[in-house]
Amino acid sequence: MSTPWSTALATVRNTGFAMLVAGFVLATSTPASAHPHIWIDANAEMVFENGKLTAIKMHWVFDDLFSMTLIDEFDKNFDTRFFGDENTTLRDNAFVALGEVSWLAHLRKNEVLLPFTQTRDFTADITDDRRVTYDFTLVLDEPLDPVKDTISLSVYDAEYYIDIAFTQVDPIVFTGNSATSCHFEMSEDEKNRIYFDLVAPIRADLVCAAQHGDSGSSGGLAPGDMVRVE
Repeated sequence: MSTPWSTALATVRNTGFAMLVAGFVLATSTPASAHPHIWIDANAEMVFENGKLTAIKMHWVFDDLFSMTLIDEFDKNFDTRFFGDENTTLRDNAFVALGEVSWLAHLRKNEVLLPFTQTRDFTADITDDRRVTYDFTLVLDEPLDPVKDTISLSVYDAEYYIDIAFTQVDPIVFTGNSATSCHFEMSEDEKNRIYFDLVAPIRADLVCAAQHGDSGSSGGLAPGDMVRVE
């Protein structure tokens, strides 16, 4: 069975991204045998302009083991940072192909999926505890109005080879939303189950209302919004 991962592997063979997916395409197709191989902590910054959602800035932090793989492959001068050509090479070989799966971000407007087709401002770095981070901006094809429409964001790999999940602290923040008062509500997305219908991914629903005055930057967390799923 052809998957986005196998397509991406063929596209960027012998690169760092190939290392990301090589183990995945070798897994059998039975639910019992497949399991996550890479773990990512993610949070999202909802960027507003003129009352509309125009972009989403993502921050990923990889697990220790896969971070070590990326560092070994792309930190050519061994300074535990990705600068200049190192960052460009990592982007081109271990990030761009994720567009095949919309960079693991699933944005819905009134329950209709809006795949991402482009990103900007990619930067990779390495934390003091040697975990690789990705920062990038997902570009919306057109601005969205979360006051008028129901907007939700989920982060997941439908194949479940990557376990990507929102952070517990500040999973969603808002910037530029001076014309709206926004918060988010976390829940299990029972309508869009994944992995042989065994997993209900977590979704963040945006709840926004028009307002007067400047709300400034907001973490968007109201009491009771966060639903912790064990």
